[in-house]
Amino acid sequence: MMSQAFVPQWISRRQNTEAWEIFWVGSGTLYLALLAQISFSLPFTPVPITGQTFGVATLALLWGGKRTFAVVGIYLLEGAIGLPVFADFSGGLEWGPTLGYLIGMLLSGVFIGVFTDHGLTNTLLKAWLFCSLGSAFTFLIGLFILHFFIPFPDLLAAGLFPFLPGDILKNFAAALAVTKFRGRKPQ
Repeated sequence: MMSQAFVPQWISRRQNTEAWEIFWVGSGTLYLALLAQISFSLPFTPVPITGQTFGVATLALLWGGKRTFAVVGIYLLEGAIGLPVFADFSGGLEWGPTLGYLIGMLLSGVFIGVFTDHGLTNTLLKAWLFCSLGSAFTFLIGLFILHFFIPFPDLLAAGLFPFLPGDILKNFAAALAVTKFRGRKPQ
């Protein structure tokens, strides 16, 4: 089955598809690295608010599952080897309070991307719904690892509640931007 996502369809109509694949994956990792620099620290949690989740949602809605997995996976590898692609131009992927959120973003992107591949994110409402469901992966894995660093009674206040309003808005913005980009009337 051919993916219904924009990037795979665009690539399939081009010659030299391998070069275009490399271009799109490279531009995707750069996009995430730039959005990671939109970062706000909160005094009561070691987890910053960043633009990465918006980036993962837009990538998944445009790239599809397989390519989003490649982009986010390579992005995490770039950070793991020390390239300054994470928030505040940091690098290094190690056991810490934000590791679960980074891993969760990989799974979130694949989840959203698979539904995009099947053409199920073509309206504003559906795109927002799948982005919001995908965020559950980020939060669940993020909270699981964060619980090793934050006492359990403070876990949701440090790792979930402050992020929900922004997450709702970022998912809506990603869904709106992509449905507008695709030229479809948002519903």
